[in-house]
Amino acid sequence: MPTAPLLSLDPLSVLLLVLIAGIALAVLPYAHRSLRGDRHGVGVTAAIGGMLAATALLAIAAQPWLVGLAWSAATAATLTALRLGGGAAAVRRAAPWLVSGDLALWGALAAIAAGGRADLAAVLLVVAAGIRSAAPPAHGWLVDSLHAPTPVSAALHGGIVNGGGILLLSQLPALQQSPLALGLLALLAAVAVVAGTIGALVRTDVKGRLVLSTVAQMGFMLLCIALGLTAAAALHLVAHGLYKSTLFLGSSDGIDRRAADRRAPAILRLSPEGRRGRMLVGALPAVLALVVTALALYPGGRGLPEALLLIVMAAAIATAGYRAALAARTLPHALIVGAIAAAAATAFATVTSALTGLLALPSAVIATGGGVVPLVLAVLALSALAAIAALRGVAPTGRLALRLLALGHRLGGPGAGRAPRPSAARPARTARSLDPIGSSA
Repeated sequence: MPTAPLLSLDPLSVLLLVLIAGIALAVLPYAHRSLRGDRHGVGVTAAIGGMLAATALLAIAAQPWLVGLAWSAATAATLTALRLGGGAAAVRRAAPWLVSGDLALWGALAAIAAGGRADLAAVLLVVAAGIRSAAPPAHGWLVDSLHAPTPVSAALHGGIVNGGGILLLSQLPALQQSPLALGLLALLAAVAVVAGTIGALVRTDVKGRLVLSTVAQMGFMLLCIALGLTAAAALHLVAHGLYKSTLFLGSSDGIDRRAADRRAPAILRLSPEGRRGRMLVGALPAVLALVVTALALYPGGRGLPEALLLIVMAAAIATAGYRAALAARTLPHALIVGAIAAAAATAFATVTSALTGLLALPSAVIATGGGVVPLVLAVLALSALAAIAALRGVAPTGRLALRLLALGHRLGGPGAGRAPRPSAARPARTARSLDPIGSSA
């Protein structure tokens, strides 16, 4: 009888390994340079390497016990990096939440091994993934990670929080057998999308906004999995990991960028007709390119989840194209912006279609009847986002403004946007003290 392989190198695993390797090549040299001379610098850098190595093992593990081992190793390395780099404040909420996620995963693996407990195993998988992905109410552990230095944040947001998506994508057969688990996953994801968006709007610090945007982005990724849009979830996971880790590594330039924005020439005042023209130039070609490419190339179904994803991406690309065209100094520049937006839309639809065929991930959730609740929750979450976007230009006053501000601060965690207390000057001895934007920049 042949022995079951310990590791799997299917297309999804290879894609995830490329992501983790790219993050490691960017984060580890940065950590080595920025923490040089710190008494915990070597330990923090080693812990970051352990975090990424454990996440890589999770991506290729083919045996349940190895999945659990990689998951727990990532937790141990994360807590070590947070404790050495950020002190007790960084692990105060992280330790209980992450250990609870470990217990949930091991419980799920035990239920799978026992057999006959599909709902219990799937629900525990969702709980473990939700905690690792910082879905509310567990998002506080990620907010507190701001006490740690920038390289730790980059590894967390580029690698560790992706562990939830990696786990669910690798355990799709068990997950999709349980409508209860899919409904719970969609609920956690919808709350994460809305709460992360609201929380990010009230943060005044660069890294704080990035943290809350990660909560929202991970919620969107989990929502894609709940709807059966597995290839889109995998693409989002990879793109977000590379993008967010880069943003964290460059977060120290945030003040300089804001100063440059203030010195930049004001956006041209356009007539209503001119604004509508810029909207057509920047948004319409991109939306048409996205829709035509998706309909021509996408090998999957044409159900409601696919239509919902297409609408969301069309709105996002149209908004980006319109804003960029509006900021263009001349009409020829706006036309170039529109062409770039159309090319980006075509690339997104092409890559998603290619991944759908290449990864061959199961996606028939709606057909099994388990996708009705996730679909309803997805519509509600996206409707809430549309309402938030419509109200962003409104300046509330009085009691309403205070309530909205308090809500955003609660979602952002303790001390959201709060400046650190002044302390007596002393030599830098910890990684936290060497990171001037670790908690509030």
